[in-house]
Amino acid sequence: MSVTDSEKDRPLAKPAGASGPTPAPVPAEPLPAETRRLPKAASRPAPVLALLRARWPWLVVATLVGTIAGLFLGGAPTYQATATLRLSTINDPNRVKQVGQTYERVAAFPDVVDIAVAALRDAKTPGVPTSLRSMPADVLAARIGPNIKGTWTTDTDLVDVTVKDPNANYALYEANAIADAVVTYGNQQRDQRVSDIAKNISSLLGRQLTGGSGGNAETNREITIGQQTGTAQISAVLDASSVGVSSPAQQAVAAGASRPVSAGLGALGGLLLGALGALLLGAGRRRVRTPAELRSLAPELNLRATTQAGEVAGRLLESGHSTLVVLSLPSTPSSASRFAAAVANHLRTHGSSVTLVNAIALESGDASSMSLPDEVWVLRRDIRQDVKSYFSTDVLVVACTAEPEAVGLISGQSDLMAVIVAKEGRSTLQQIWDTVGAVESADPIVVLAP
Repeated sequence: MSVTDSEKDRPLAKPAGASGPTPAPVPAEPLPAETRRLPKAASRPAPVLALLRARWPWLVVATLVGTIAGLFLGGAPTYQATATLRLSTINDPNRVKQVGQTYERVAAFPDVVDIAVAALRDAKTPGVPTSLRSMPADVLAARIGPNIKGTWTTDTDLVDVTVKDPNANYALYEANAIADAVVTYGNQQRDQRVSDIAKNISSLLGRQLTGGSGGNAETNREITIGQQTGTAQISAVLDASSVGVSSPAQQAVAAGASRPVSAGLGALGGLLLGALGALLLGAGRRRVRTPAELRSLAPELNLRATTQAGEVAGRLLESGHSTLVVLSLPSTPSSASRFAAAVANHLRTHGSSVTLVNAIALESGDASSMSLPDEVWVLRRDIRQDVKSYFSTDVLVVACTAEPEAVGLISGQSDLMAVIVAKEGRSTLQQIWDTVGAVESADPIVVLAP
């Protein structure tokens, strides 16, 4: 027995010939507005591995993006070699710091680079590869200059000179050439300073001073020369620092990742970010595509297939309940109607008489089908407590949408059986959880329709 369109405008009445008192018609009673909102269940954590398997496209896309980024950001392999300079004849720690920091910058001076380039191109310099020696001076200077770094080690008299080059062998010779060039440049500067002092003293000795006569003028001149000489000597002593190569570069080591390494690191980073995004987003928005996926994401759900209508009918009979409610999600009105009809047919096959109330309006399409007809009044508990008296049948099967009005009538009740029909690839896990949580007292079964 099913409810037809012509019966929607009046409540179902007790069939003629039924024994017992005839109950008064029960009008549909709209629920207060505050109870019409379907309670939203909290987003339940899904097993991590199951969630990652369900969102495997995220991992693949993130890994590919990371790999491509690594290929673009990575470059040719780069090597670096380091030679160490030592400062000596300086007893003042503050002065050591000043000189050390000065040589940090001196290592990259154009004059130092020019000295190193000349040495590398000089045929007398032993061991320099022919390909490096034969480079034009400007090309070699442009190759070395931007890749020099001087580093003074704090609280020491050591300065490291590091040179990077795509060729490991070149980096080794370039680092030693720059270190030698720093020493040469330092010696040149010291010699120039001494030469300037000597010229200044000679100039003073050969110049006639004014401001006095006779012996006083000569005395004044000698005093002035002595003062100038003493000042120059003190300055020369303070500035006199000997720098030498303490440890030449012996080997070149990799500095920076090559393209394959960068691609691998990018792939690993992309995979981790994709996994993190999949986990942070949670499982609620995931559209369930297969029963296996739903089982893995929500193992606590009691899951059945549409082909198991007979099993659901048998379970209803074993439980002793007289009412079965088939709830449709927004994407499953047709599937819910068919499943309710299939269960009713199985019940009849087992010898039970059934009243099938289809409260889903299928004629107007999925969107309008979510409006609830008046037949949902049969979900009232006082009606369901005596199905035989009201309908002269053994079992009442109701198919309706999981709207707040319907859910509100059965929420918290355990004297019926509820089935929630979801759709593969259409229903989200959060929709299923929300509906299950709203009717959890009825120990609901979830049916995933293809």
